[in-house]
Formats: sequence, C-alpha cells, structure tokens
Amino acid sequence: MRVAIDLTSLADNFSGIERYAMNIARELIEMDKHRENTYILMFKRKIHPEFKKYRGRENVVVKVWKGENKLIFAQILMPFHLYSVKADVFLFLAFQSPILFRHKGIYNTVHDLTCWDCPETMKKHMEWYFKLSIRNALLVSRKIITISEFTGKRIMKKFHCKREKIILAYCGISDVFMDYIGSRKVPLSEEETDKRLEIRHKYHLPEQYILCLATLEPRKNLPFLVEAYVELQEEETLEIPLVLAGRKGWKMDEFLNRIEDVYRRKIIVTGFIEDNDLPYVYHMADCFIFPSIYEGFGMPPLEAIAVGTMVISSDAASLPEVLGKAASYFHLGDKQGLKDKMRLGIRQEISDVSVEEIKKRIKRFQWKKSANRIAKEIGLLP
Repeated sequence: MRVAIDLTSLADNFSGIERYAMNIARELIEMDKHRENTYILMFKRKIHPEFKKYRGRENVVVKVWKGENKLIFAQILMPFHLYSVKADVFLFLAFQSPILFRHKGIYNTVHDLTCWDCPETMKKHMEWYFKLSIRNALLVSRKIITISEFTGKRIMKKFHCKREKIILAYCGISDVFMDYIGSRKVPLSEEETDKRLEIRHKYHLPEQYILCLATLEPRKNLPFLVEAYVELQEEETLEIPLVLAGRKGWKMDEFLNRIEDVYRRKIIVTGFIEDNDLPYVYHMADCFIFPSIYEGFGMPPLEAIAVGTMVISSDAASLPEVLGKAASYFHLGDKQGLKDKMRLGIRQEISDVSVEEIKKRIKRFQWKKSANRIAKEIGLLP
C-alpha cells in the first residue's frame, strides 16, 4: 500500500496539531518492521529534522514543495502537487485536505470544533475558513480521525455523522517525557543539577514559579489566569512569579501591556520552549495551571502530569476526559475557585489527585497505540 502523509504544516508554527502529525507519521513508519508499505512524506520548503533519518529508505519517498503564504500554498499550490502523487491513502493529520483536492482514500483529522463552539476566540476570516475546511473534509473523507471522545461526539452531533466514520486516535506522551521519567534520580546528579541551571538561565526562570504553557491566544483563557494571579498579589497571599510559556498568539501583547507594572514584573513570558527542555520546565514548576476555555485534547497538562507536577485545570471540553483524576479542577469562569486552588497548589495541599490515576494516564496515552489504531483503520494492519 502507498500512503501519502501531509507534513507540510511542520514548516510553520509548531503547536499541538503539528506535533500530532509528526508523531503519528513517525510511528506509522516505525511499526512497519518489514517495510511492506511505501510512505510518501510531503513537506513544505524543507524536510523536518525528525524525518531526515528516513531519507534513503527503500519504502520512504520524500517530496518537498516550495511555498510561503500559508493560504495560497494550502488551497492553490498543494492541490496541484497532490494530483501528481500516486497513493492509495492520503493522510491529513494536522489540517484538513485542500478544498480543491478530490481523491479516493482521503482520511482527514478534525482536532476540535473551535470555529463553531468558540468562534469569539478566532479572527472572523479564520472562523469561516475552518468551517468551510471541516465541512469539506466530512464530504471527501473515507473516515475522520479525531483526538478525543469529546470532539468525536461533537462531530457526530453537529453533522449527524455516524460513529463508524470516526477514528478515535488520542494524542500521546512523547518520548522526551518518558525518557525524563525513566532517567530521574533522587538525589539529583551533578549533571541533572547543571542541566536545570542551564534551563533556568535560558528561559529566565526563577527558583519557584507557577507555570502555564500554551499558545498565548484568547482560547487559552490566559487573561482570566492573569487576573486571578494579580488579585492574589493584591491580597498578598501569593508571592511566587507566574511564568507564561509558549508562542505569542492573537491579542496577547495588547492584554499584557494593560497590566500594571508592579504586577507585570512578576509575570515572565518565555516564548517558545524547545521540546527537549519541556520536561525540565514542567518539573521545576511548583504547580501547572491550565485555564483553557476549549480544548480538543489538552497536551500541556498531560505532559505536566507525566513528570509529576501538580496540575490545576478548568473543567472545559475534553479536559476531564484526558486528565481524569490526575488533575484538580475548577469550574470554567469561577475565578474564586481558581484562586483557592492556586493557594492550595503552591502549598502542595491539593488532596483530590490520585497517584494511581497519574500512572493510568501515562499508560493510556501513547503515540504507538494511536498510530496502531489508525494503521488498522486504513488497512496497514489486519
């Protein structure tokens, strides 16, 4: 079987969606031990570093196409290239297939329905773009891949879609976290101590901090977290700095500039955190806060849980499904509830989190399991 995998989005912003595409694609190739199938990997501008090791394999074909403007590339240039690709299956694991592309064997991934459920968190033109893209995906796809029961049920309800058309393939905990868990020792080795110090300097992290990691955009509800944090500062019940980690998105500069200087000095914005540094940044935090309004899955709190950091999360959308009893929740919009949890989290006094549940979460969400599910559905495995 010839399987074409769209990895063109890896050349742009690297968020949870792109990470999903990268990991599923890599696992599909790795699980084909006898190299019985051919994988056509499609990139924009250059091969992503994670896939360079596959160049030269007899069952891997690499295609690199030129393109700068995202919209023009995705909807005009890419269909032109796709029609020249000879494949039995076309996998779109990050964004949906181009509207002008029609072919047998298309499998599209729909990560969430933000454009319907939380349109106020998007720019208007992007809301309509994704609505059109998802509707088209439902028309042209043999099946739809989705990353949580929550999103699957929303698709079925919104579009009267049958369950048989939905492939549930969760996000997974990446190897960098599993390696970190396996190598962690108490007391810390000299090498580990040096590494932590290096990362503190690299991202300007204080000795103690509350962490929130996400794309800094409206859907992640960061203004709500910052408001709760500032109120705790005003009440003099919290002295620990707040670290906001991740790529800046829409409207965040405007919001941060409105915060009074006396409080803004206690808020550290790191920018993008490199994958290999993530376990350390999570683990060194006193607690991790995830106030998101809406998630199709919710990778950051799961990653924080994996390295043993206390997680406080909103109870929105897919988050209770993904985190289970491994996190402590506040009701979405309940600022006092969030403040109370933050006080307890800093003191490590939250009692509604189960250690056994943390172990279950780590075992449940594995890239290999999800890739295996997709492989069976598209016919790579019996």
